[in-house]
Amino acid sequence: MVMTVRGGIPYVFRDAAIATTGRKIRLPFLIHSLIVRNKGSSTAKVYFTEADFTADQNYVEIPVASPTYPYGEWSGNVETSSGDHSDLWVKASAGTASLEVVGFQRRG
Repeated sequence: MVMTVRGGIPYVFRDAAIATTGRKIRLPFLIHSLIVRNKGSSTAKVYFTEADFTADQNYVEIPVASPTYPYGEWSGNVETSSGDHSDLWVKASAGTASLEVVGFQRRG
């Protein structure tokens, strides 16, 4: 991913036991971009609001590493903001997922 925004202090979150019930990832600061790697054997979902997490809708699916998706990775410009859009929610599609989430701090 080529970054065109100055700065970008990374916050790294790893969890090898993301269940189908899911969990919230509390970000320590607002971010401007996100990289999510699936290190496990189950597809995972990333939600950007709690309402979408609860309804199981409007998510990004993180594939398992395969010849089609060699790194099991999704990345994009994701700007969080104060309030309902300041954190992320994740869950496994089946079984448990193992995720590495890297968010880059948004400045000024």
